[in-house]
Amino acid sequence: MIIETLQLGPVATNCYIYSPDGVHAIIVDPADDAQTIAGHVAAMELTAVGIVNTHGHLDHTGANAALKILLGIPIAIGAADAPYLGSGAEPLHRQDALTVGPEGVALFQQFYVPSPPADALLREGDEIPYGRLKVVATPGHTPGSISLVGDGVAFTGDALFAGAVGRTDLCGGDEAALLASIRDKLLTLPGATRVFPGHGPPTTIADEKLHNPFLNAG
Repeated sequence: MIIETLQLGPVATNCYIYSPDGVHAIIVDPADDAQTIAGHVAAMELTAVGIVNTHGHLDHTGANAALKILLGIPIAIGAADAPYLGSGAEPLHRQDALTVGPEGVALFQQFYVPSPPADALLREGDEIPYGRLKVVATPGHTPGSISLVGDGVAFTGDALFAGAVGRTDLCGGDEAALLASIRDKLLTLPGATRVFPGHGPPTTIADEKLHNPFLNAG
C-alpha cells in the first residue's frame, strides 16, 4: 500500500495519492496544482485511474479540470454534492465564500476554477475501482460528503480531523448530521484504522475516541 500526501492550495488541503497495489492510483481531493500531482504519480511509476472528491468545496476540487485533462481520468463525488461540480456550480461556491467572509471572497476571486461535472456519482456501499475502498456516506459538512474506507485506512475529507470535526456553517451543513456520521459510521471502525483527513495530520480512530474534544464534550 502506498499513500502519498501533498498539501496543496491556499488552505493546505491534503491531496492523497493512494495505491493499494503499487500499480494503480486513486487521487483523493486534488486541491490545486495538477502538474505537481501528475508529476508525483509519474515519479512513483503509478497509473492513475480516477479522481475522488470527498466533497465539493473548492479547496478539494481545484485541480479537477486540469488533472482530468493531464491524466485522462474520470471524476467521482458523492451524489448529493454533484451540484458543486459543473457549469452551474459558481453561485453555490460564491455563497460559501460570502459565508466565510472577506478572506473567503478573496480566495474565491483568486482561485476559483470551474470543475467539470462528475463522471460518477457515489453512494453508500459503492466500491472504488482498483482502489479497494468502500464509500461511506458521512454527510454534515456538506450534504454529499463521503469517506473512503478500506484496508485499515479511512480518508475522511472534512468530516473528521485530528482533534476536531468539520465546520457546518456553509451551504447544506448540518451539525447533528455530521456528529451522527462520525459516531455511527467512523467511530465504529476498528480503533487501529488510520485516518487521513482533508486538513492537518493523520490520526487513528482510537485516538479520536479518546481525545477529540468535539466528540467527548460533556
